[in-house]
Amino acid sequence: MALLHSCASAQRILAVCISSAMPILVSAATEFEMMVERAKKNPAALVKLNEYGSFIQAVSGPFSLPGVTSATFQASRGVALGDGDFTRIALPLSYSFERLTFSGMTPYTELTLSYTDQEQNELWMSATSLEMMVRHKVQTASIMSGIGAGFELREGLVIRPIILLGWSRIKDDSQPTTDVGRTFQDAVGSNLFDWTVEQYQFGPAIEVEHKTNIGNDIHVLSGIRATRLHIRTLSTSTPGLEASNQFTSISGNMEIDGPTAISLFERDMRWQTFLAASAFDKDTSRALSFDWLGEAGAGIIFMIRERHTSTVEGIGLKGSAIIGDGIDGWALGLYATF
Repeated sequence: MALLHSCASAQRILAVCISSAMPILVSAATEFEMMVERAKKNPAALVKLNEYGSFIQAVSGPFSLPGVTSATFQASRGVALGDGDFTRIALPLSYSFERLTFSGMTPYTELTLSYTDQEQNELWMSATSLEMMVRHKVQTASIMSGIGAGFELREGLVIRPIILLGWSRIKDDSQPTTDVGRTFQDAVGSNLFDWTVEQYQFGPAIEVEHKTNIGNDIHVLSGIRATRLHIRTLSTSTPGLEASNQFTSISGNMEIDGPTAISLFERDMRWQTFLAASAFDKDTSRALSFDWLGEAGAGIIFMIRERHTSTVEGIGLKGSAIIGDGIDGWALGLYATF
């Protein structure tokens, strides 16, 4: 009898356990079905839930500017998210029209062409039963133009207000890396994970630049720039990615070049060493997972012409180390001076 009573008690306990677990299972299944249905009927609401439109603008905005280097680097994003991988190619061009100076004002123009490839993890729908890890593969192509005027405060010291106007195209080919994410993608399709966005950018910048010489033939150039960039969405392949944001960055640099005993085709070769850094506001820093990015390196310049004449002044080769808040990387490339 004791054995039968024990078995009966065990059956009641098992029944209670099963009945207690059923609402949890039903609740999880119901939430999954509701999210799938929501994603199919109104993908914009789900995208906005993850604030992804703001995220892509925060990531793409600062990499449109000339102060951020061409480089390959990794950014540590903690144990949960892992490293973010970045590769950027940039061609910054600028020119001061010294011959057009009038009333102490020198017209100035710049153009920055850039391409950025990045891979990084993000948590979607956190704090829900559908929390998933998504690996983003984002490619951004940007054109940023600027016009301004330089005012020489004293010999070698110039302050330059600039108006920026740019365009960028961003494409993401993302993949969930967790089982629940892959199941969710199979149910709703790829529109939430594969998309294209076009946006325009505009805003003011202020730059201070100083040039001086050390001794007879060592040139020192230093500068600092503050930029306030406004970003608006032009078009998107996925509803909900429309966003409007503002981002702030500060960048600075110092370059020193001097003569060598080497010449090539009767043209001088000069050595160069340089430092550069960019710092970002809190919204951009949160999206990138780092607050600042720096570069230190050296190179050599093949002088094509004398300074202060028309056309290209020199062509150089430089290499550098990329440093920052949880960042390590490198850069190697050709450049031109005007």
